[in-house]
Amino acid sequence: MNLPALAVALLVLVSTLGVALTLADGAFAGTDRQPEERRVAVALAERLVAADAAHTARGNVVNASALGAVDIDGRFPVVGDHEVRVRLDDRTVLRRGDATGGVTVRRVVLVRREPRVERTPPLADNATTLPRRTASVTLDIAAGPNVTTVRANDRVVLHDPGGLAGAYTVRTSRFETLRLAFAADRPVEQGDVAVTYRPARTTKATLAVTVDA
Repeated sequence: MNLPALAVALLVLVSTLGVALTLADGAFAGTDRQPEERRVAVALAERLVAADAAHTARGNVVNASALGAVDIDGRFPVVGDHEVRVRLDDRTVLRRGDATGGVTVRRVVLVRREPRVERTPPLADNATTLPRRTASVTLDIAAGPNVTTVRANDRVVLHDPGGLAGAYTVRTSRFETLRLAFAADRPVEQGDVAVTYRPARTTKATLAVTVDA
């Protein structure tokens, strides 16, 4: 091999080696960053669905509105200086910084919502059964029928011999169907009692936690 050809071959070899080393260095740098971002993302995802969190009804069941009000900096020091984005399906509920890259950890969760429901139910034999369970109920009782006692599943929850009139909030069991019965001096008709309650409804969603450097 003549000297010019040897020089060209050496130049090609050195250039190729340089490019390879540059790519390898970038790959190793990315590898060094990824474990930290993944560790933070996994830890944050676990805390967001923990049973003892203020924004969960139980483990893996999140309250959508409460989740959106979570203070990432104050509640989750594990995040440190990382940029974070938390999504429920296609909706961003929490964000700090601009987490466009990094690592994303996904978990299937149940999203709990408690919409406000107002009804003036029909009252057969001075009683009505709510179609969905609830942890509390507010009764707005008119003065006309002179209701003296209200029972929730045969348990006396309100009583006044002089008559009940106005709004009353009663704690109930969310584990059983609620039947309300009213004792009055005449039949209680539809419109004499208004019922307001918040039945729990859950839907499946994907919680995606993205952490970027």
